[in-house]
Amino acid sequence: MESVLIVDDDLALRGMLALAVKGFGYEVHEAASSRQAIEILGAQSVGVVLLDMGMPPNEHTAEEGLKVLNWVSESTKSIKVIVLTGQDADATSYLAIKHGAFDFLSKPVPNEQLSNAIERAMLFLAQAQKLKEQEGVQKVELDLEMGVGVKSARNAAELKLLRQVLSDTNFNVHEVARRLGLKRENVYYLINKYGLERD
Repeated sequence: MESVLIVDDDLALRGMLALAVKGFGYEVHEAASSRQAIEILGAQSVGVVLLDMGMPPNEHTAEEGLKVLNWVSESTKSIKVIVLTGQDADATSYLAIKHGAFDFLSKPVPNEQLSNAIERAMLFLAQAQKLKEQEGVQKVELDLEMGVGVKSARNAAELKLLRQVLSDTNFNVHEVARRLGLKRENVYYLINKYGLERD
């Protein structure tokens, strides 16, 4: 069963969202803080995160939500984040997209709109997996500041791709080398270059 994580410090709202999402047919996990959310994401298989940006101790800023978005962005897991907020929609949506959110919805969210957003996110995940399995194509998203040069962009892409393939192969260097078309010595070089270690 596909799984959704709801991250919101408001217990009543989180409960209502959980009830709705279970009704849509998804397994639900709940977190009341960015710390709890990151713990769950590290331990559970989650496809979609419904994320409130403003949570204690910084409920009037997006800081806590950004912690979760940044963790997802740096993770090798395939997760789509849908940001839910009652705060300044323009400023929050800008920050959310800048930090890798898949979608943005303003509270209160009608159930039909919420269901459609989750379904769309799950569809994107499923199609990306299908593309990977059938054609060997893997999407790697990078956020790069313009003007930093090609070397910086190449290193960022190299690191992101290496992390992803190491994760997919459970750190099997021989298989990583095969998938990337490299010699094993080159894979070891890259692992050392970026200081990567098996989880």
